[in-house]
Amino acid sequence: MKKNIDPNKVSSFKNYEPSYHKHSSFCMKTKPNNRYFNGEVKRLNQQRIDNFCTEELKKENPALYYCRLGRKLPKKYQEKPKVQISPVNAFVPPQSKLSKEELNIQLEKEAEERKAKEDKAFKEQQEKMMEQQRLEYNRRTAQKQQRLVHWCNAYDQGNYLNIHSEEYKRKTEKINKTRSYY
Repeated sequence: MKKNIDPNKVSSFKNYEPSYHKHSSFCMKTKPNNRYFNGEVKRLNQQRIDNFCTEELKKENPALYYCRLGRKLPKKYQEKPKVQISPVNAFVPPQSKLSKEELNIQLEKEAEERKAKEDKAFKEQQEKMMEQQRLEYNRRTAQKQQRLVHWCNAYDQGNYLNIHSEEYKRKTEKINKTRSYY
């Protein structure tokens, strides 16, 4: 089902339909993707392969032969490295030269050293953690104390008998009135 689109709403470039009556019919029919052209290309390609890719070339230089065919070189023609690779265990470590008792003593000594290093690292980490906790606690207490400190008038008496007294109410009302204008 084709959508009916209003041609006035589509750009003029899409609405433009070129006229082909000036061109010959031969030019209009020839397209590079049609079957004839593909057949010609296939035929020419096969001729090139027959001329350049012969059995002699396959025997002499298989890499070039398969490259011209556009295929991957088979495994039987791939060259293996001629350099002799030594085994992984070519170097004999000094531990294997020791007797069993000496080896056990050495392993125990290494285990003790490793444990000492781990303990030292753990203690350093604990010290860092304690220092961070102390700094965080100090920061929190400083913020808490900061909230409690306010500006005050040093000349006023702050010792009222009761916060519900008339004197206290008068003072606070004056303060609230003056603050409202700021």
